[in-house]
Amino acid sequence: MNFSRNLQRLRLIKKESAADVAADLGISEATYNSWESGEKEPELNELCSLAEYFMITVDNMLDAAFDYTNYLRLVKAKGLLN
Repeated sequence: MNFSRNLQRLRLIKKESAADVAADLGISEATYNSWESGEKEPELNELCSLAEYFMITVDNMLDAAFDYTNYLRLVKAKGLLN
């Protein structure tokens, strides 16, 4: 699934743990992990929150051809790497 793979890669690029992302979003780590593993999919409002958190569009969250190189440049330029 594109979404779960993208979600994991976005988190890893930002060098954050699943627990940190879950806490920042106000959800349980188990819920976040179920999205990242592909067991479950987020509701639309949760998907929008994830896209906002990672500063990308919902379309990019779901895109099989999402360009991680450009995303990495963006987070570096904004000083968002931990």
